[in-house]
Amino acid sequence: MRLVILPQALRVIIPPLMGQYLNLIKNSSLAVLIGFPDLVQTINTAINQTGQAIEGVAIMMVVYLGISLSVSAALGAFNRRVRLIER
Repeated sequence: MRLVILPQALRVIIPPLMGQYLNLIKNSSLAVLIGFPDLVQTINTAINQTGQAIEGVAIMMVVYLGISLSVSAALGAFNRRVRLIER
């Protein structure tokens, strides 16, 4: 099973799995904003004290963009490694 079935299954599973992981990351940013206000409260406090709202929101966007791009790059590299090489 480990040498025959699993490699064939991975070739089929990886592309949809990559999409699901990216959706999970994007949706978790909404969950953090709605469900976990403690995490966003730090940025809100910084915005209120400095008055620089654009910079605070930009920092949050860059963090989520970095996480999304790193997961996408890692899964893309793994997908290239296990894909079927056609002859």
